[in-house]
Amino acid sequence: MKILIADKVHESAISGLESLGHEVTFKPSITSEELNQHLTNIEALVVRSTRVGKDSIEAANALELIIRAGAGTDTIDVEAASNYGIYVCNIPGKNAVAVAELTFGLLLAIDRRIADAVIDLRQGLWNKKSYSKAEGLMGKTIGIIGLGDIGLCVAERAKAFGLNVLGQRRSGREPHVEQRIRQIGIKLVDTKEELVSQSNIVSVHVPYNDETNALINRDLLQHFMEDAILINTSRGEVLDEEAVLEAINERGLKAGLDVFRNEPTQGKGEFHSQIASNLSVVGSHHIGASTVQASKAIAQGILDTVTGFEQGSPLDCVNQSPTGDGTSQVRVRHLDRVGVLASVLSSLRAAELNVQYMDNKVFAGKNAAVSTIEVAGDIPSDLYESILRLDNVLGVSLLDQRNAMDG
Repeated sequence: MKILIADKVHESAISGLESLGHEVTFKPSITSEELNQHLTNIEALVVRSTRVGKDSIEAANALELIIRAGAGTDTIDVEAASNYGIYVCNIPGKNAVAVAELTFGLLLAIDRRIADAVIDLRQGLWNKKSYSKAEGLMGKTIGIIGLGDIGLCVAERAKAFGLNVLGQRRSGREPHVEQRIRQIGIKLVDTKEELVSQSNIVSVHVPYNDETNALINRDLLQHFMEDAILINTSRGEVLDEEAVLEAINERGLKAGLDVFRNEPTQGKGEFHSQIASNLSVVGSHHIGASTVQASKAIAQGILDTVTGFEQGSPLDCVNQSPTGDGTSQVRVRHLDRVGVLASVLSSLRAAELNVQYMDNKVFAGKNAAVSTIEVAGDIPSDLYESILRLDNVLGVSLLDQRNAMDG
């Protein structure tokens, strides 16, 4: 495959892909605006912060796979990719520990005023009396908004600091996540308002989407404790920065922020932000995932994703319709012979049934197989007999909302 890596990644990702026989172009300085010019004949694209818009997707003549080398996909026009049949995959969980570590770096820096103390020391000022005044963390409560991989890693470390941990109750969590929540000892509450009203520290770890845009807004901030600490290492757009500044000025809120709205698209440049320059804010440069350990893990994730794609099972694909999406299922037991599936698909086409998902499993001995095909549309009454009459078909099952027929 011809692969373009349009952001900085650990060198092991490049060498690993090349060792697998792929042709890799590494251009980490490409801007989002320049990306269109570099996609000719590219089959797979790897990005981190570089934005992949609809125009780039339309400009690509061979693109089949976009990999976001991180947890989110908000920098990629997933809808446009879906419309062009391009897989979009991410690599979740690999940088969770790195982000959790920075979360506590920001928290400790606020509590101990580390950034201000360093500035004074570099300027030749000694002020032990002022910097000896710190609240400390033990016994306080941290409310975590977003109990995904990162949020759970933060919770584990919070317990080691002697903090009480709150999370929000939510339906639909995987059983292993629920088990981990219980093992850590996270107390669950029903609403975000209840969570923040009981938390000395609020740490945000959610993906960015329409639902989380300005999640920390003026209304929610009214429920924060006086002199609370807000940590955000997710996305800048999750905060209403104007409302946060009001809470800083009026209610004594302090904030540790690794992410901001309207961040520069380049790794280095000028950045003018009212909230980033506020004296009650300790900030970093969107570096939560930027440790060597995390970079190596993400590099391996890139290799695994490309390999999975080549094998027909792309990992952590965010835009593939789930199985079971069709209105009906056609299951065909057949001899493993050339042309059997082609004739089955021809029958489905004649019945105007659109195939949504297909899986073919061959049995030991490679004499027989079972093909499971999910289709959209009403199954005609004669389809069962039509497929059963085909050469080398052993049996047919047609399942829809109204009936089931087996033979």
